[in-house]
Amino acid sequence: MIKHIVSWRFKPEVSEEERIRVAAEFEKRLQAVKEAAEGVLDVKVTAPPLSTSTVDVVLDSTFASTEALAAYQVHPDHVAAGAACVKPYMTDRTCCDYEI
Repeated sequence: MIKHIVSWRFKPEVSEEERIRVAAEFEKRLQAVKEAAEGVLDVKVTAPPLSTSTVDVVLDSTFASTEALAAYQVHPDHVAAGAACVKPYMTDRTCCDYEI
C-alpha cells in the first residue's frame, strides 16, 4: 500500500470564510474521486490542522499500489478538484509518498 500525503498553505488573500468553504469542497470532490477511481482506499482532508502546524490544508490518502496512485493523479475528477480548489486558493505544495 502507498501513503500519499500532500499539504498546502492558503494564499494570503484568501479569507477565513473562503478557506472553510474551499476545504469542504475539496474534501467532497476528493471523496467522489475515491468512489470513482480504483485502488483508492482512503482519503482525508484536514483543514485547519492544529495551530502548531505550518500548513493550512493536509490531504492524507492511501492507495492499493503505486499504479493506483498514478491513475488517481490523472483521473479527470482529481484534476478538476485541483483546478477548482487548489490552483486558485493554495500555494506552497509539499508531497510525501511512501510504502506502508
